[in-house]
Amino acid sequence: MAVMIWPDRLARLDAFVAWHAAQRAHRLLCDHLDTTGLRMQHYRVLAGMLELGECTQAELSRALELDAGNLVLLLGELEQREAVTRTPDPAHRRRNLVRPTDLGRQMFSEMDKAVNQANDLFLAPLDEAERAQFRSMLTRLVGDAG
Repeated sequence: MAVMIWPDRLARLDAFVAWHAAQRAHRLLCDHLDTTGLRMQHYRVLAGMLELGECTQAELSRALELDAGNLVLLLGELEQREAVTRTPDPAHRRRNLVRPTDLGRQMFSEMDKAVNQANDLFLAPLDEAERAQFRSMLTRLVGDAG
């Protein structure tokens, strides 16, 4: 990997370096997910559904901190690929219950491999202890963002 040369002021600005690292991580994730034909937002939705189990679209939207309109579009795309099902909630007909299909679980597994490969490439310069420390620090920084 080529060494980046920035003006000293930028090199000392942690937020700039973090932004640049985030851009690199995003590129790696997109490049690796391209092999699956899906995007990071699809991965995000399937991951949430697999963790929550059957849930309403509203519950999934809240859990993922994802705009309800965007979620509807993503679920529509996943439904077209037969990765998810949406059915009316018997307890409240105006709500939809969502769940991943077996094909959706298989797609997620393929995406998960691609995402983990991208993550490993991104973190390659760090050993396991540094990775754990980096994750802990990022989690603290993101937790304070709200």
